[in-house]
Amino acid sequence: MGEFEKWFKDQDFYTNMRFIHGDKLFDKDGDVYRVLPVQMTYQGWSSQRQRSKDEFVKLTQEWHTKGWNARQGGIDDLKAQLNNMEACYIERKKRVDELEGALNEVKEWKSHPVGHETSFGSWGVRDFYRGLAEKALRGGHD
Repeated sequence: MGEFEKWFKDQDFYTNMRFIHGDKLFDKDGDVYRVLPVQMTYQGWSSQRQRSKDEFVKLTQEWHTKGWNARQGGIDDLKAQLNNMEACYIERKKRVDELEGALNEVKEWKSHPVGHETSFGSWGVRDFYRGLAEKALRGGHD
């Protein structure tokens, strides 16, 4: 028994049709049901199934495309975040290098505090630290 006949038997009208046509309800000549209402119902059922399959395929393809695009968008967002993080890291690394340079300069100056030439010029201790603080607060830029 095919899917159509199983479906047909589950319908409300099956009992009446069975009563009217008896065991000959599903008799066929080739691929065509002999009982006209059964054949008409079969054609409607077949075309609806085909339409449903086509719609299912279309929806599946649409969902796949949307999912693919969403994943691609997510990947693009992650790439943008990674590039932003890299730029921040590079900027932070420059700042750390500047501060390490200033710290090394202080260490050098402390070992020769009198008359030592620095990037701030030849200064006294208080002026040196004030200049160093100003330079650090400006981010190493004038």
